Amino acid sequence: MNVFIKTGHAFITVLFTFSMSLVWANDLALDKHGHETDHVRHNIDMLAGLPKPPFIIEKNGAGLQLDIIREAFLSVNHTVSFSHLPLGRSITAFKRYNSDGIAILPMDYQHPSIYISKPYIKYQNVAVSLSDMSLTINTFKDLSGKSIIAFQNAKKFLGDDYNANVSLSTDYRELADQIQQIEMLFSRRTEVIILDINIFKFFVKSHVGGRYNQEFTVHYIFGERYYSAGFSSGQHRDLFDQGVALIKEQGVYQLVLDRYLQ
Repeated sequence: MNVFIKTGHAFITVLFTFSMSLVWANDLALDKHGHETDHVRHNIDMLAGLPKPPFIIEKNGAGLQLDIIREAFLSVNHTVSFSHLPLGRSITAFKRYNSDGIAILPMDYQHPSIYISKPYIKYQNVAVSLSDMSLTINTFKDLSGKSIIAFQNAKKFLGDDYNANVSLSTDYRELADQIQQIEMLFSRRTEVIILDINIFKFFVKSHVGGRYNQEFTVHYIFGERYYSAGFSSGQHRDLFDQGVALIKEQGVYQLVLDRYLQ
């Protein structure tokens, strides 16, 4: 199915700090029953990917993904700091620097020294082309014979059917910098880009006029995918799961989503 969306709408990016963070930053945290927890406060060092607004906004330490993680740990009386590097290097860096966690991994990821959390965030990958190219992309097979720029590790995450068809593309590359993906589409240096729809929409709303004032087509050929965080200890994993459940119950999780996606 093809969905046509037109660029040119003004958008103001609002960076914010949740007042709820102040509530949960007290010396003692409360569990969902209102009882004091026995967690000793300390900082969790996590590896996160490169900037990909609205999920990661490195300059201000903000973004949908980082705020969910931060709020989840604050709710159980912990703080979080993030180091940013390409996702392809996160596992190596995780082991080399003894990090406490990785901000995002496939929910079914398996590694002997990584404890995977319950899924906490959803991505909706799409293919995007410029409308005046009149490309028909309804299935993975329609990617064959086209030039494609995908997000880093797309082949690893998107499965065998995807891999088989993009192997027949005229030019296929994966980039860690997703802003560069979008730039290449609008400058007509590629026919198709593969990325999350919210990353694309956030960029388009933030860049108005000039070459960005072109109609584009979003091709929904991928299903929704849920992602988890990974941790060096089962205790940190359990605390994160507890925190996510708590902020969902209290409405903070939905507040994060609404602030970035609405």
